[in-house]
Amino acid sequence: MRSNLVALGVLFALPALGAALACCSQLPTCVDANNCTAYQDAGDGSSDALPDVVVPPGCDLAKSPKESPACVSDDVGVFVSPQGKDGATGKKTDPLRSIAEAVGKGKPRVYVCEGTYDANVAITSPVAIYGGLTCLWDASDASRPKLAPPKGIAFRVTKVTGAVDVEDVDIVGSADANTPGDSAIAVFVSDSTNVTIRNVTLAAGPGTAGAKGASRSNYAGATATSGGTSSGATSGKGPTCTCSDATTSKGGNGAEGNGANVAFGSSVPAVGGDNSGGSKATSCDNGTDGANGVANASGAGATSAGSLSVDGWSTMTAVKNAPNGNPAQGGGGGGAPTQGGTNAGGGGGCGGCGGAGGSSAQSGGSSFGLLAFNATVTVTGGSLTTATGGAGGMGGSGQDGQAGGGGGTGGVCKGGTGGNGAGGSGGGGGAGGHSVPVAFVGTEPKVTNATVTPGAKGGSGPGGNAGGGLGIAGAAGTPGLEGKAQNTTAL
Repeated sequence: MRSNLVALGVLFALPALGAALACCSQLPTCVDANNCTAYQDAGDGSSDALPDVVVPPGCDLAKSPKESPACVSDDVGVFVSPQGKDGATGKKTDPLRSIAEAVGKGKPRVYVCEGTYDANVAITSPVAIYGGLTCLWDASDASRPKLAPPKGIAFRVTKVTGAVDVEDVDIVGSADANTPGDSAIAVFVSDSTNVTIRNVTLAAGPGTAGAKGASRSNYAGATATSGGTSSGATSGKGPTCTCSDATTSKGGNGAEGNGANVAFGSSVPAVGGDNSGGSKATSCDNGTDGANGVANASGAGATSAGSLSVDGWSTMTAVKNAPNGNPAQGGGGGGAPTQGGTNAGGGGGCGGCGGAGGSSAQSGGSSFGLLAFNATVTVTGGSLTTATGGAGGMGGSGQDGQAGGGGGTGGVCKGGTGGNGAGGSGGGGGAGGHSVPVAFVGTEPKVTNATVTPGAKGGSGPGGNAGGGLGIAGAAGTPGLEGKAQNTTAL
């Protein structure tokens, strides 16, 4: 008699079937109650038969291999060894090398003998994975396999509605040492309803430090454009300069030979007042220097180490730039005598552009033993240990403000020098990474009789240095927050 999972609980309730169905809790979607043959739903109303699973004499699939060694059999399990090979049958005498390949064989159990395995494992269907075995397939508390890939999530369970059991295994998660802000994650379970971890050592290495924020530029050339020189009765013109952020500064035009049309320097956003030179009957005044640009607020530090979603942990990445400094006022145009007609004034120089603000820094990578996203996870026995969270990166430095352009010469009176642009603000520092053995979104994992040991939290990244220059300095960036170091955290 075949039944689907909806009816499975009723079948378990029948005393006469209790022993015959002991294996059924370990099987995917469908079972045959008489011989424990497994079937997998193809999703189209049909069922595709998986290999037959015949429970050997003396085997109790409700118990672990240490309690029921008769279950360590080719009938119910696939075998994995460091000396195995890809494409093997997965039998005791011909083990596989890959845990992932063994899971794909469709048997209810995977037996993994002592040794180190460097491949990441991703589980997408119900299975029970057992360590605690020598490579002669004897049960032993001291013979534990170690799953330790060089980077990435070591062991991942995704969208499994049946049971996933893991027992007597050491799992080590490591960050990529060459990737700033990378996190070390031993186990990540997402959108799965029944995951049990027994007597497993979960350890995560340190997160890497976040990347430093970048410095940027808002102008070309250390000094803005100078004002034009007059020629006879024709005044020197004040140039218009546009910064990379589209702010502008304009030098004032010098007075014409008859003393008319003298202009003061300006900027957008506006700063300073009338600084044009005066024109008199037989004399004149130089245009005066433009006002310096005004600085802006500092760049804000990161307030989060990152976020957890169905896709995994995402370290907070630098996305914001600190404010630029404002441009300075252009120099005023030089005046000219109103009599004589051949001594026009020089043009004022452009005000300097404001320095660019530095970009914010990346947060440090975290160290997580177990991450759970909308999943039901039970941890019994064993240990969960994390290392130090990565330090947040330092915010990018603000650019110095640009120096103002010189005033152009005139027949008698010259134009004023442009003011100096304000320095850009420093970028915000990145947040420190977390060091948390158990972190989750949704249902908190249930942890009993396990040792839980967090490492040190990641330090906050300092704010970037303020841009200076000849004018007003920008503001230094603010540091990011420190990471968390605690046993359990809701993310």
